[in-house]
Amino acid sequence: MILLGCLLAVPAFGAATPAVSSGDGALSVAEGRGQIVLQARGGVIGRFDSGCVSITDLTPEDLNFPQVWGDDDPQVELPRGGVKYCGQSVRFRLIGGKFRIVVSGRGVDLSAVGVGEGTIVADDLRQPGVYSLDGDDCRSPRAVCKPLPSERTSFKLGTKSTTPEKSEKSLSRAGLG
Repeated sequence: MILLGCLLAVPAFGAATPAVSSGDGALSVAEGRGQIVLQARGGVIGRFDSGCVSITDLTPEDLNFPQVWGDDDPQVELPRGGVKYCGQSVRFRLIGGKFRIVVSGRGVDLSAVGVGEGTIVADDLRQPGVYSLDGDDCRSPRAVCKPLPSERTSFKLGTKSTTPEKSEKSLSRAGLG
């Protein structure tokens, strides 16, 4: 039984190691009202109650294609291969590759992991929604998330190399530190 416990612990550590060494960052948005722009390499999943999402696949030759569900309005082709989707209760997913995504709407829930940069701004200061760049799940009651800012704010998602402090924090969250 002890051997089985040891064998199960090894994959958990191995699974946590790539996230630490890759320098990926995380963005979480809950009930956002405003605009989120993200250009990154990684993955993003999201939804909104009403609004639009513009997606440009910056690595169209790979096998990772953006997926969008629930767009009511006709798709609009954008310059450089982008597509704009609008509607109510729209869901989207981009996993792998490089992308540029612009989400403008109400009731925006979004999670992104990767390396890149972006901007975020609220369009309703009474109920802006919340966000985190630290990997906190903003849907969790214990999360320490900030309201979407009233002025357009730039951010970096992840880094090219991790610092020892970030590595220790990531290992601690994985229950290994």
